[in-house]
Amino acid sequence: MNSQSDVSKFVLSVLLIIWNQFHPTLALFFVCAFAVLLDCITAWRLNRRIRAKFTKDVADGKLKSEPMKKMFGDLCIVFGCIYLASKVDATVLPQLHGLYLANYIAAVFCAVEFISILENESSCNGAIWAKWMQLIVADKTNRHIIITPEQFDELKKQN
Repeated sequence: MNSQSDVSKFVLSVLLIIWNQFHPTLALFFVCAFAVLLDCITAWRLNRRIRAKFTKDVADGKLKSEPMKKMFGDLCIVFGCIYLASKVDATVLPQLHGLYLANYIAAVFCAVEFISILENESSCNGAIWAKWMQLIVADKTNRHIIITPEQFDELKKQN
């Protein structure tokens, strides 16, 4: 029983050390993860709109695993950058009394995700605001089709 207690104390100690290291950056990470989640939801909604507007042969209305893997990888890199910026702020540049570099990295990442969300929501959308938004942001419809862009252009002309 004593060795089990020692193992439990060791595991708890390791977990507390990890928590202590990552705790300052977890709030920023969760904000970035929420932005990625919203981007995934709006991409899925775009895919569903394309499928509803055109035929089932144009879009399948499902989330794709490859873009999801890339998005998860990007999120891991951003979290690593946030953690690194936090450590640079605390250990390398403490004389500057908090530059909040991690906050800036999270803000830039969230701004990029916000633009992506606006692109997803305004693409293949007949609303007035979406048409105005398309003057500013990119149309992501071609990224979600499973036919060639030329075939899709012909199909758009027919509708």
